[in-house]
Amino acid sequence: MERVMIVVGTRPEAIKLCPLIRELKKRGRWEILVCSTGQHRAMLDSAMEAFGVRPDFDLDVMRTGQTLSSATARILKGMDEILAAEKPSLVMVQGDTTTAFAAALSAFHRRIPIGHVEAGLRTYHMDSPFPEEFHREAISLMASYHFAPTVTAKKNLVKEGRRESSIHITGNTVVDALRITLTEGKPMREIPLPRDARLLLFTAHRRENHGAPIRGMLRAIKRLVETCPDVVAVCPLHHNPEVRAAANEILRNVPRIMMIEPPEIVTFHHLLSHAYLVITDSGGIQEEAVALGIPTLVTRFSTERTEGIRAGVLRLAGTDEEGIFALGQRLLDPKSEEYLLMKKPSAVFGDGKASARIADFLEKNL
Repeated sequence: MERVMIVVGTRPEAIKLCPLIRELKKRGRWEILVCSTGQHRAMLDSAMEAFGVRPDFDLDVMRTGQTLSSATARILKGMDEILAAEKPSLVMVQGDTTTAFAAALSAFHRRIPIGHVEAGLRTYHMDSPFPEEFHREAISLMASYHFAPTVTAKKNLVKEGRRESSIHITGNTVVDALRITLTEGKPMREIPLPRDARLLLFTAHRRENHGAPIRGMLRAIKRLVETCPDVVAVCPLHHNPEVRAAANEILRNVPRIMMIEPPEIVTFHHLLSHAYLVITDSGGIQEEAVALGIPTLVTRFSTERTEGIRAGVLRLAGTDEEGIFALGQRLLDPKSEEYLLMKKPSAVFGDGKASARIADFLEKNL
């Protein structure tokens, strides 16, 4: 039986790969080996548990204050040892994380074919997002199979010289995950919200937004809540100490702003589904919000999810306090026609069958 190794290291990877792991195991055609790098320890474990997935291997690379280079080095070393012992026929990685890049590079060094889930996303700005744009472009150079979520992603890969026969448009597995969590999952905690309040959901974690940009975002959130008396902001705080310090300084004790620990994924998806407006720099949340039809301001100057912009659900807001506040205020106006035009679910990122399409492809080609 062919062995397929699937590598996860962060919460977003777990969300997007666990539906695929479940689908591949269900088919019984391959021996599925799951390797966790532990790049983001607590958030990763809880996400995998939500889908009933347990790793077969755990590199446990997470260290306090780790640098990109040190994490990459530990993942490369650990992956090389596992690949040498297990000899899989295919290594599957997702997206653009340090885990995905290092695992792909390790497999490439051992001449093991690589399958790249969510291939072809691009901003073509190496600093936005950093280091993810480099990671995903580098993985595309090494991958044997490119599972592109959209037509746009496929066009990017073809333009870069990837063989069309190696590219398969699947949709994004995050929509598969949403279907599972919102239909099968039960939230582990309730986030108490005032009756009739409009929920503004805010998240921020991008490395390039640390410092002045994130402080501008936080001040904009504070002003929006203060000027809209029926709005409650819920802010799941990323574990990065710099993000937390800025949030505690600017948002602490502000009425109707709730700073919470990142909820497990089922709770988060149910919370997201009730949001009136989302403000985020997250890539995955952009996709989830588009699938749910929730107007979203993206606190970046570029996005690799341009399909959501064209669908009308996403809007780039930059990182400037005044720009975010002005856009947010317009959309939070109860009479806003602009808001109503943005509030529409879209299937541009998938229909919830991406994992099945990837499995079908592997059955025919692996």
